[in-house]
Amino acid sequence: MTRERHPTQAELLEAAVRTLEDVLIPELQTPWARTTAMGLLGQLRYAVARTSTDSLATQDDELEACLEALVGEFPGLRELLATAALRGDRSWDLREQASRLLVHALDGEDAARAAIRSRLRPLLAAHVQQDLGETGPMLQAFLASGSLGSTG
Repeated sequence: MTRERHPTQAELLEAAVRTLEDVLIPELQTPWARTTAMGLLGQLRYAVARTSTDSLATQDDELEACLEALVGEFPGLRELLATAALRGDRSWDLREQASRLLVHALDGEDAARAAIRSRLRPLLAAHVQQDLGETGPMLQAFLASGSLGSTG
């Protein structure tokens, strides 16, 4: 008895991407249909990129560790983080706290502010770079379709 394996989520998404690229988009006649299909293609490519890892969870873990290390080293920052408007959403709350620290680090020269600028800021910049890399296929699809063109 042979065991058949179901396609993985990534395999299904890749098949949808290929179907759009190779079969449907070349046959679409109206600019609106092509633009819509290109947007869908970008979304599918983004989904494919996200099937291998949950980058947001990884980013949250890294950010939480950085915030904890900063507060551990500079306990005075704890009060600043306590004033953040929290929503009960881990990703949002961590970024709200990080933004508080970044704003705090703009004014003044002390060890805590220097640590925030040297540790937290580069971490967040790396996260933005990663996010742009993951969302790039969607942006490229919109650019290729002309849907992000001139509005005026």
